[in-house]
Amino acid sequence: MSLNKYVLMAVLALGSSAALAEGGAERSRQFWENFRLSQEQIHGKKDQAVAESERESKQKQVAKE
Repeated sequence: MSLNKYVLMAVLALGSSAALAEGGAERSRQFWENFRLSQEQIHGKKDQAVAESERESKQKQVAKE
C-alpha cells in the first residue's frame, strides 16, 4: 500500500474515534456522581456512621451501669 492510503486510514481512524468519544467525560463523571449517591443511600454518610456507632457504644455503657 502506498503512503497516501496509510495517511488516509489514519485520518479516518482518528476522526471516527473522536466522534465516538464525544461526551465520554461527562458520562463518566455523571456515573460516578450517581454511584456515590447510591452508596450514601445504602450505607449512609461516613460521619453519620461514626456518630451512630458512638451513640450505640454510649447506650451499651449506660445499660451496663
